[in-house]
Amino acid sequence: MREFPKLVSLACGAVVAVAMAVAGPLPAKADAVEDFYKGKTLKILVGYPPAGSYTAYAQLASRHYGKFIPGKPNVIVQNMAGAGSLVAANYFTNVAPKDGSMIGMFADTLAVSQLLFPDKVKFDATDMPYIGSFTPINPVLMVRADAGVKEFKDVLSKQIVVGCTGAGSQSYIMPRAMMSQLGAKFQLICGYRGSAAQTLALVRGEIDAQSSAWASWRIRYLDDIKKGKLVPIVQVGIEREKELPNLVLMHELTKDADKQKILKFLSIGGAIGRGFNAPKGIDKDKLAALRSGFMAMTRDAAFLADAKKQRANIDPTTGTKLDALTKEALATPENLVAEARESMKGYKKNCTKNCASPKKKKKKKKE
Repeated sequence: MREFPKLVSLACGAVVAVAMAVAGPLPAKADAVEDFYKGKTLKILVGYPPAGSYTAYAQLASRHYGKFIPGKPNVIVQNMAGAGSLVAANYFTNVAPKDGSMIGMFADTLAVSQLLFPDKVKFDATDMPYIGSFTPINPVLMVRADAGVKEFKDVLSKQIVVGCTGAGSQSYIMPRAMMSQLGAKFQLICGYRGSAAQTLALVRGEIDAQSSAWASWRIRYLDDIKKGKLVPIVQVGIEREKELPNLVLMHELTKDADKQKILKFLSIGGAIGRGFNAPKGIDKDKLAALRSGFMAMTRDAAFLADAKKQRANIDPTTGTKLDALTKEALATPENLVAEARESMKGYKKNCTKNCASPKKKKKKKKE
């Protein structure tokens, strides 16, 4: 709350005038945000197909978020899949409205992808301030029980088939890092449209393993994990998941200092988790309203009850903390980024699903 300036010898009427001058603009700002969102629809642009943990959290928010934003807008989810959410992130930055009527939900590896795939990225992650995150989310490499792998050291001598989506997704970045930095013997099959498509391939026996968010595993396959049908062999993040205290982290699998730094850089997305981004240049009052509304939603009893039904973990992080993590990732020394970038090469030769570029229709010549 703002403090009034100290007044020594002003008359009572003057004090009231000063107080009104100081406090007056605040309701006006709140009213402006409320007027903007009243009767409007707020879109959540999700960079993945309508399945998996990204969409699950976005749909959860769509049922509650509007109540905590001035003007109480209707909230809907819009999916735009492609390149591990880079297609949607590029669209969000360069095409989508910047007035606050659309917010984004993209890969937690957004800042990492900016450094690893500069030719594919048409945005600066620092231009998309975070609103907040529902929970940190560590990817977990899960192996089908009959693949003959019980722990990570087994894949140093036994080859298994691992699925992945786009080049900018953790489902490609993490297995590729384990191959280049840790010596894992993976055969990658990339190009699946989302984590749900990969998991279907896993269940069918088309692939042996998949790296996906722990939140996604616990929402959809917790029973199979408890029964031992799916076996977690490594998790990726800066810290271990609270529910997985005994599962090794990727960067803990090497004693090489430089490799640890590279793997920690690649793991920073786990701390970001499932979060919302605001558009480039959004008005600061709208951003403040979206941020405070997000945190209020994550404390709401009805929201938390709904999240529990969905098996969705809620451990929120503020937008300002997420912005700091983004800056930290982008400040990674260039020599380490260069080595990490080199280790990511080879996506195209591993892409065998949905990889053909759509043919452009030829324009008919006017007669």
